[in-house]
Amino acid sequence: MADALTEHKFMPGNQCIVLAFSGLRSTHLELQPLLKRLNLDGFSVFAPHLTGYGFSQNPAVGTWRQWVDEAVAHFDDLARRYAQVVVCGLSMGATLALAVAAARGDRVTAVVPLSTTLHYDGWNTPWYRFLSPLGYFTPLRHRMLIRESAPFGLKDERLRAWIERQVAAAPITAVGASALSLPALHEAARLMRHTRRALARVTAPLQLIHSVEDDIAHIRSALQVQKRVSSRDVRLLKLFNSYHMVTLDLEKITVANIVVEFLRFYCLTPDSVCSESNADGVFHE
Repeated sequence: MADALTEHKFMPGNQCIVLAFSGLRSTHLELQPLLKRLNLDGFSVFAPHLTGYGFSQNPAVGTWRQWVDEAVAHFDDLARRYAQVVVCGLSMGATLALAVAAARGDRVTAVVPLSTTLHYDGWNTPWYRFLSPLGYFTPLRHRMLIRESAPFGLKDERLRAWIERQVAAAPITAVGASALSLPALHEAARLMRHTRRALARVTAPLQLIHSVEDDIAHIRSALQVQKRVSSRDVRLLKLFNSYHMVTLDLEKITVANIVVEFLRFYCLTPDSVCSESNADGVFHE
């Protein structure tokens, strides 16, 4: 099971492919309902596992620049194979998607940032998380962990209870790693700073989705994106019955519907025939 979670997730479809990034030290599981819906509607989907960014038993996280470079390399590879490439992401994955969009400008068909995290400032952010920059410079930084706690980004009480049992039993859950290291948080902070500074270079159409009760990242992150990007079409859907994990929470169907509707407007028709190079359903590295 662990091996499957550290591999790329590819679902073949038409010539519009959605490049989807999960949250920091997480897997495609947290995006699964959205990815399945997109693919059922005809879109190709690719959720890569990024070295040092995605979930791994290896504590090494690399640098934020390595994360962005690898993400951009995946975009470039897909752009050679597909007529259109959309970038999408959840949480820190949304921040990463915006960084890719800034790097590739008009080559990006559309951007879908979900629960964009440009600041860790939600109502459930632990107070000691703000001390993490100090802890990063101690010799024990790799052993110091900030553990995820209830409500785990979920307003859905039944799913939250299930996740709580997972957290107690394993290092990985459907909503990501049960704890984050200080090096991971340090690099995340640097990625957030980079993306905030790069927002003006984003020109593709955007569909932002953010909860007004987000427990990890206040909605001001989405508002900041809305204000600073150079895109002509910037849409913001505010959710009122979800927390941070909008792809899994009580409004996940609404989220999927809005994303599909947005992409239908900007992408090829969902029943477009895929090319021979992808017709076998195998993603070729």
